[in-house]
Amino acid sequence: MKPQSAQANKVTVLAVPLVIAVVECAAMLWEHAIGAPADTMYTFAKDPLGLALLLAMTIASSAILLVRYWLPAVALALEAVLLIVASYWRLDSIVMIQTLVACYAFARTARGRGLCVGGIGMMLSMTASAIMVHPDVLATEWVSRVVTLAAVGGGALAVRGRQQAKEAEHKAAEECRRAAELAFQRDAAIRRSRIAGQLHDSVGQDLTVIIALSEGLAGKTDDPRVEDALHGINEIARESLGDTRKAVRALTEFDGAANGDDTHTQESDQHSWDDIRPILAHARRLGIVTVFTETGTRADDEAQADLCFDVTREAITNAIRHGQNVVHISIAWNHSENGTVAVIIRNDGSPARKDARKDDGTGLVRLFHRVESASGIFEYGPNEDGEWVVEATIPSNGVNEKDHTA
Repeated sequence: MKPQSAQANKVTVLAVPLVIAVVECAAMLWEHAIGAPADTMYTFAKDPLGLALLLAMTIASSAILLVRYWLPAVALALEAVLLIVASYWRLDSIVMIQTLVACYAFARTARGRGLCVGGIGMMLSMTASAIMVHPDVLATEWVSRVVTLAAVGGGALAVRGRQQAKEAEHKAAEECRRAAELAFQRDAAIRRSRIAGQLHDSVGQDLTVIIALSEGLAGKTDDPRVEDALHGINEIARESLGDTRKAVRALTEFDGAANGDDTHTQESDQHSWDDIRPILAHARRLGIVTVFTETGTRADDEAQADLCFDVTREAITNAIRHGQNVVHISIAWNHSENGTVAVIIRNDGSPARKDARKDDGTGLVRLFHRVESASGIFEYGPNEDGEWVVEATIPSNGVNEKDHTA
């Protein structure tokens, strides 16, 4: 797994060890050429074998830093070992910078228990080095090393915190962007579902009435031109009805928005309770005995009224569209005291074909999900008397306003 600080600039990751190695080696070569034997390191630098040892340790400790962001614990452990080894000969200064750089990288990447273990290990390594190199001023040397180590670790943690804050901010911005995108997609799906419902309920119902009226007038006039016109009207209406059904299916299948979208009821142009009257009149003009009864007190709930209207219109439309020899349709709206309305629509006749109901199940399936999402109950199918029955129980969130009985 890629460590957090491995996101650092690759040029910096490679340049730091190289610069340290070049500067340290140049300083040792300078001391080897013209330096005076002031301390142990300079004495080693004057000796060819000592110079070789110093260069080897410097290059090794610098090379370890190349993996400080990919293997931070390993790099820190190796630098600690080199620090103790170098301190044995009082040469700790040639690997001190590399050790601090390794500590910085470790603090940038380590977490939790690992960070604590690494910090304790470095404290012990620094303490051992101070004891071996400066036993005469141990307290002062130890404090200075601890302060330096703490400053390096604190700086690394501060940088890591800033980086994490930026990452969190970027992630939050990305989540906001994604949420906005999902909201846009959701709203688009809702609009497609609403359009599909409007096409099916309004255009589909009107075309069904046109088809039924043209078929009812066919053969009852003596004018061939009128008969041809009626035939043309019927054909065009049927083609348009087929196109409407295809459009509805394409919209609902595009994103599955037909599964329970109840936002249709939130439109300002929702149907009211009395909007069902023209639908009843259409059925009666076709010669179908249409009986409508309503009992109880209507709830002041536009969403409930709209859904009740859609259920009733769909049932009447299906009876006209699919029924054969339909002569009677009964509609009952029964309002209860708790605001719930029970909708029952029955029609006689037999299906024009066995698969008539399955072929055009878009409206009933959509209504099933709408009623279900409104915490209601929706059922449809034939009863024991051979009638086709559609029943819906639709709860209300509104209050009772007016009494209407029939």
